[in-house]
Amino acid sequence: MSSRDLLNDLAAIRHPMPTAPDRDQTSPEALEAAIADVHEARAAFVANLEAAWDGNGPGFDPLLATIEEMDAVKAHADAQIRLLLAYGRAYVTPRPYTLEALGQAAGLSPSGASRAFGADEVVEVGDRTGLRPPASTVTDYDRDAHFHPGQASYTRCTWGGGDKTNPCTDDPKYTVTDKSGTLWACCDNHLPRYLASRPQS
Repeated sequence: MSSRDLLNDLAAIRHPMPTAPDRDQTSPEALEAAIADVHEARAAFVANLEAAWDGNGPGFDPLLATIEEMDAVKAHADAQIRLLLAYGRAYVTPRPYTLEALGQAAGLSPSGASRAFGADEVVEVGDRTGLRPPASTVTDYDRDAHFHPGQASYTRCTWGGGDKTNPCTDDPKYTVTDKSGTLWACCDNHLPRYLASRPQS
């Protein structure tokens, strides 16, 4: 097999041609435009692989490189799904999505949906959106008892909003537990935000 045949085969697998079943309402013009888009995508795909091959030398394997690329895409999509599950379960109010509904959307069982995300994903959603889920309890902050190195709450106030590049700079003094069971570090300045988020009795 020539290198050109290999690249063309990979392009055909990566960018399949659209089809229009007999009962499809796609117009001939729209189908023609879609086919043109695929030809353009295939040409760009082949050009990128050729450039990578030239740049990396004979040790470059375009098939393995394409598999690695798609694996990275899948890993990114899986991470996004975990964040979305955390959002639906921990942040949506007044009634969070059920694990059954979230699991069905993600192709998981309810228990699989529950295990798919944890405290890190809940905190990450908070960092990205500036939201905080409904809280349930507050205790004195104990970094080593409540958190582990690598967690954001191990070093900073995570209940205060902001994100990794613009964090709250006040020292944590409390540990907030939200309704999902996730623990957050909280400073004096953001304690009122915790109190405001508590479900009203």
